[in-house]
Amino acid sequence: MIDKTISHYKILEKLGGGGMGIVYKAQDLNLDRFVALKFLPPNIGADDEEKKRFILEARAASSLEHNNICTVYEIGEAQDGQIFIALAYYDGETLKKKIQKGPIKVVDTFDITTQIAEGLSKAHGQGIVHRDIKPANIMITNNNVVKVLDFGLAKLSGQSRITTAGTTLGTIAYMSPEQAAGDKVDHRTDIWSLGVVLYEMLTGEVPFKAEHERAIIYMIMNEEILPPSSLDRKIPHQVDSLFAKLLQKDQNKRHQNMEELIKELKTIKEEIETSTTAAKVKAIAVLPFENISPDKENDYFSDGLTEELIINLSRLKNMRIISRTTSMQFKGTKKDIKTIGREIGARYIIEGSVRKAGDNLRIAAQLIDVENDSQLWAESFKGKLADIFDIQEKVSKDIVNALMLKLSPTEKVGLTKRATLNPEAFDYALRARDALYRLTKNNVHLAIQLFNRAIELDSRYAVAHAGLGEAYATLYQYFESNDTYLDKAIESSLKALMYDPTLSEAYTALGLAYFDKKHLDEAITYTLKAIELDSENFIAYWILGRIYYTTDRDDEAIQQFKKTIQLNSNFYNAYNDILMTYERRNDVENAKKILEEVLQIIPAYLSKYPDDARAHMYHAIHLAEVNRVEEAKAEGKKALELNPGDSLMTYNAACLYARLGDKHLAAITLRDAVAAGQEDFEWIKRDADLESIRNEPEYIELMRGK
Repeated sequence: MIDKTISHYKILEKLGGGGMGIVYKAQDLNLDRFVALKFLPPNIGADDEEKKRFILEARAASSLEHNNICTVYEIGEAQDGQIFIALAYYDGETLKKKIQKGPIKVVDTFDITTQIAEGLSKAHGQGIVHRDIKPANIMITNNNVVKVLDFGLAKLSGQSRITTAGTTLGTIAYMSPEQAAGDKVDHRTDIWSLGVVLYEMLTGEVPFKAEHERAIIYMIMNEEILPPSSLDRKIPHQVDSLFAKLLQKDQNKRHQNMEELIKELKTIKEEIETSTTAAKVKAIAVLPFENISPDKENDYFSDGLTEELIINLSRLKNMRIISRTTSMQFKGTKKDIKTIGREIGARYIIEGSVRKAGDNLRIAAQLIDVENDSQLWAESFKGKLADIFDIQEKVSKDIVNALMLKLSPTEKVGLTKRATLNPEAFDYALRARDALYRLTKNNVHLAIQLFNRAIELDSRYAVAHAGLGEAYATLYQYFESNDTYLDKAIESSLKALMYDPTLSEAYTALGLAYFDKKHLDEAITYTLKAIELDSENFIAYWILGRIYYTTDRDDEAIQQFKKTIQLNSNFYNAYNDILMTYERRNDVENAKKILEEVLQIIPAYLSKYPDDARAHMYHAIHLAEVNRVEEAKAEGKKALELNPGDSLMTYNAACLYARLGDKHLAAITLRDAVAAGQEDFEWIKRDADLESIRNEPEYIELMRGK
């Protein structure tokens, strides 16, 4: 065919081919322009039905005029009877080739998807369904304009399906469940297929893949997708909630039109861009120092040094320090530094190792510029435990010098500031912090003992007092609803602030304690102060959100809960609270998204912290919401076994029974919880879990006059 002239088109080169034809680049001799000529294969073109289908394709496509749809110039027939279509020729590449080259930036995938959706919206508005959306049918020009190609499967509304008997149209991996089943399809099949394309752009692979077509069809119709962020941590969690709707097997639960999808893409893109802009500020991450000690129980020491360095560098105003929560997720990772830096938005990364044998220490550290892939500083230190403070100070100063940062007098003093001069007290505090982070009842009690031991060795050790306050507040919040713990949390936190008024965690513990004591004004004051001192204190944002929820300031509550999740996407409490807020507002769509997310978050959390009774109970409540009744009952039973006799657990059990539909049991269990001390009637009035029992006699009697 090369160099032949068909009609007034001179064939120049072959561009590609598929089941529905071969495409050539050609010269339009009349208008002196390049075109793409698509020919029906001779053996197919001879069949009247196939020829009819091909003509339908041309007519459907030629009626569409949109910047994101390939322009059709004409349909013709060669002298030998072959049918061809003359299409606009674009310099660029198919999306398939672009994906094969490597990862596409998240924001870019949203731009591409939006353009595809806008083109399809035009087609759907004219009653045309593409039915074969896949990367090979998407062209991206050199100017980054997206063109939807090949409406070969287009179907006009009301027109009979034109295909050979027993043939299912579309490429298997991109088919919607209804299309794979051979059922009647409408424009929502394109919405599903576009979702698969977006998933592939983000992750590099389609959500359903197997060696045989029947296996793929089974997966499409029966199995759930893996959340994209679970395959690549640089994919923001907001994207997961998009797919929860975009790839719904029930087409009635999917986005119902392209305009709805475009709107959600825009919202999520703006959220991602806002986060990315913040991340572009010079940021430094301290990765967990590797414990290379003979005794692996010395993990507490290497993790503690990591946290101490984060705290020390956080005093610098011209650097954004990645939070401990984010940094610790990379403990034991095999990822390279550049990948980690990109995922968390850090320009600089500090990594190192610690060897502790008895009283002897050896610490190695290095500072890396991720952008240039260069080592800015590296050094090793040897000494005794008593030398640890000198080593910490030296590391911090060397990092500042390597980054050529200009410090204020206050910052210079801050870098040399020592929380304690007693190395043994320091060691006890590190052990206590490690126990507290393990978040089991026994470990929290152990943390309290260890913090107290540190304080015995240094009564002015502010960090230990703050840790003790946090431990008591945590014990009340998660395990034992004993008011004595709140009083002790307040006492310890105030002592910490007496010795060091700059400790954000001390203000956080005060905020949580006063919130649980229902002293909301004090809780707001201390929580805002905690955020002022540490803008990445996710617990403080969460407490503030709960205060706003309690006082019916739903918009502000949602804002705070979103900020909490942004800072710590694994913090299940924030998901529970934002879900309640959406449910109270009757925001069904957003409530559903959060519910789908939290059903994945809590099991992952429980795999690390299986003794958290409250997490088990929350998981039970959410399982009940999606009618997974037996699983809900099992989780609820587990929660009560872990923490019997706790009034807060009794209250949560009432919420579970209400969700399971046992209204009478829910009402009397709620009564028991109140009798045991859960007397926050303002929260009870607003708790969405209890909506089903508002008319129960026991509930009405309980709330009379409240």
